[in-house]
Amino acid sequence: MDPLDVGHVAEQLPDLDAVLDDTRLRPIGLVGGFSLVLLGALLGIPTISSFWSSVVSGVLVFVGVPLFSLGLAAPETDDESDLFTLGIDLTRKQRRIVAAGSLLVVFSPITVAVLGPVVGFAMSVWLAAAALAILGSVLILTGFIAWTSRTLVEAPVSR
Repeated sequence: MDPLDVGHVAEQLPDLDAVLDDTRLRPIGLVGGFSLVLLGALLGIPTISSFWSSVVSGVLVFVGVPLFSLGLAAPETDDESDLFTLGIDLTRKQRRIVAAGSLLVVFSPITVAVLGPVVGFAMSVWLAAAALAILGSVLILTGFIAWTSRTLVEAPVSR
């Protein structure tokens, strides 16, 4: 077997739906995402702010928010006494939309880090990164708004 056999490597990769359907993603996403955003916010405090702390703060937030969103989108366990049971139950398609948006938000600072030094941090790099972040945020919100709409429509009307 050739170690660079693409077919063999592709067979070993997990299925995206299997990853998104895993209930272990919820506590990892919620706790990990919240911790990264909190740490990023603390690094952004003006009294300790420097250039590098601002860069690290921004990266932590741009990774923490999508991770938190994936945690919210993950399916809940069947155990009602679980600490992470929130009543949020997205469909597989809605989870995919949230995952795609999360990936775009994560690629936003990566775009600046990779393309910025090459082109001298031109305005086009910042605009591309901003467009990725905005499109990703819209997709994340779309997934949760679709779930909210479905939940409201399916809820019984009480008079």
